[in-house]
Amino acid sequence: MYLGRLIAIFAGIFLFVLILVLLFTGGGKKPAVTGVQLRPLPDYAETNATVSFTTQGIVNADDLHRSIRITISANQSQLDVLQGYNPRVISSKTFVNNQEAYTVFLKSIDKVGFLTKIKNPKVTADPAGYCPLGYRYVYELNNDGDELSHLWASTCGKSVGTSNAAVSTLNILFENQIPNYDTLVNQVNLSATSTE
Repeated sequence: MYLGRLIAIFAGIFLFVLILVLLFTGGGKKPAVTGVQLRPLPDYAETNATVSFTTQGIVNADDLHRSIRITISANQSQLDVLQGYNPRVISSKTFVNNQEAYTVFLKSIDKVGFLTKIKNPKVTADPAGYCPLGYRYVYELNNDGDELSHLWASTCGKSVGTSNAAVSTLNILFENQIPNYDTLVNQVNLSATSTE
């Protein structure tokens, strides 16, 4: 009889502890992960991933609006000049790239925070309408048609954007991937207010 009570007490304690463990650990189930998991940026060096940097000009008329996009992959570096808010490419230049150069580039932009986002941004993921008289900088990582990261910054200060990167260094690293970048874009007016 005494042994029966002792077993019942131990069983009760065991059941109580088990219930507490299940309550505080979620029953051992891991939360479901939705979407594509982001890997460290250098891990994309030997994939079909591309990284891009777009400088969007001031808010102006659709005919005047310009953006400059640089897209880098393991095979090529591409510069596109875009017109309008539903952007169309009005000029493009492509250069050959290689695996080694791409690997070093990804490691470099990773170290200056290409994928680093502001923890609690005061603005949305869409830069449209923000910093209307300045420039918006959009940083994207894509792999096999999936957009894995989309962050942005602006010339209107650190609080206007979602990227926590070292923006000036990051922008220069992208521009340096295009030979004669300054010459190729010197006729692009990101602040145009007239056609003359």
